[in-house]
Amino acid sequence: MKCPGRIFYPLILLFRPRPAHFFSFAPDRNMAPTFYRRELPSTAVSFSSSEGRKIFESAMSLGGTFTFFALIEQLQTQPEPAYCGLTTLVIVLNALAVDPRRLWKGPWRWYDERFLNCCVDLEKVKETGISFDTFACLAKCQGLGVEATRGSDSTVDEFREVIKRICTSSSPSDCTHPTSFLIVSYTRKVIGQTGTGHFSPVGAYDEASDSVLLLDTARFKYGPHWVKVELLFEALIPPDPSTGKSRGYMILSYDGVDVESDCRLQSKHLAHLPRSLLFRPQITNSVREYKQFLETETDKNQGEINFQSVVSFWTQNYSNDTFVRQLIKSQLKPVDSDEIKMVESLQDLVKATVNETILDTNLTFKRQECTTASNECCSASTQSLSQRYIQFSTIESIFVVYLASLSKETRQRIVKNTMQRSRKFDDYVGDQLLAEIELISYAIDASDMESIVNRVNQAMKRQINKVYTINGVIFDF
Repeated sequence: MKCPGRIFYPLILLFRPRPAHFFSFAPDRNMAPTFYRRELPSTAVSFSSSEGRKIFESAMSLGGTFTFFALIEQLQTQPEPAYCGLTTLVIVLNALAVDPRRLWKGPWRWYDERFLNCCVDLEKVKETGISFDTFACLAKCQGLGVEATRGSDSTVDEFREVIKRICTSSSPSDCTHPTSFLIVSYTRKVIGQTGTGHFSPVGAYDEASDSVLLLDTARFKYGPHWVKVELLFEALIPPDPSTGKSRGYMILSYDGVDVESDCRLQSKHLAHLPRSLLFRPQITNSVREYKQFLETETDKNQGEINFQSVVSFWTQNYSNDTFVRQLIKSQLKPVDSDEIKMVESLQDLVKATVNETILDTNLTFKRQECTTASNECCSASTQSLSQRYIQFSTIESIFVVYLASLSKETRQRIVKNTMQRSRKFDDYVGDQLLAEIELISYAIDASDMESIVNRVNQAMKRQINKVYTINGVIFDF
């Protein structure tokens, strides 16, 4: 009897799929499930579907895609599950051609989420995301004009008019690049999607179907899609559990940009001068303590804030000349020639204001009391050890914080008085300095709210973890 020789089996028999019970190991019941995308609900129309393309064609014919092309050029997927707010802002900043004045990779300057850390701790954002107010703070820190409206303070008709104004080109000109964009902060569940709060840029508007195109940054979950305006407005109304306030919409733009004369993308890609050139405000526990300190001081001194007390706080009783960095850190030195001149003028104005004001009899500061270990509190520039950063002395930094602690009218009067006496500063330099001070004031005011938000988010996270552990419920984000 002959040996039949080798037997060759089709590969399909060797590698065919096996049922789950075929494997000998048991699945880990504690292992979190994984997902690949989500199916859009019937309330949304996929941008790439045949219906979505027809809606886009209609929007094009009706002029509702004015902001679309600038945004779609910069659309990207958020790098963290809770980064929808940061990525939305990065898309808008790059669409507006804002120069971050710091290196991204290689020799290139470009915005990414790492640069948005003036109001938040990015590690915390990875866990909790950001609130509507924090988004506005971040946008202002990057020099954008922010017009924020909560859903509870608006109507669907007002919302629709804003959409038309931003997304529709009303007066065609040689400059076709938009200088304003609309973003929305909404509750996903209202439009039938999984998850809770979310940020998205609004890419286009189709008047025929009364729909907006949401350029969803969570593309691992949902791609860009069309949603009815009325439904999206309803999604703005429910309160954010972390703040107790409704979400809403914002117009992000440049202040003072003349579209007719300054076509940035057609004129050497020039970006508008950002508002925050000097300092990067931060929100820390020390800032929260300072806000409480200010409340105590104003109660004790009948609404007045004593400059010497502010110095004492931010030097920890004249023992720490770098403590003020808990609130403000210097920005990187600019690279653009116009910005270099502006920064130099701002530095001169700060010095002049300090020299004039602390000699005022009402704001006497005894320089000899400053006795730190380095003995450089009032004279040397200790804001940063690196020469890559804009240089300010500790006393100059603290004085800027002092101005931010005063009323808006008072600090305007102090700065304007210095400008009138010296007669060497243009009005736009004073306006820029007051804008810088306003950002610091905003960070101080928002510090306790950020603390409340963090505590609520932590409590919610603990509760979610508890439910998941006991009942095996999947946290659907």
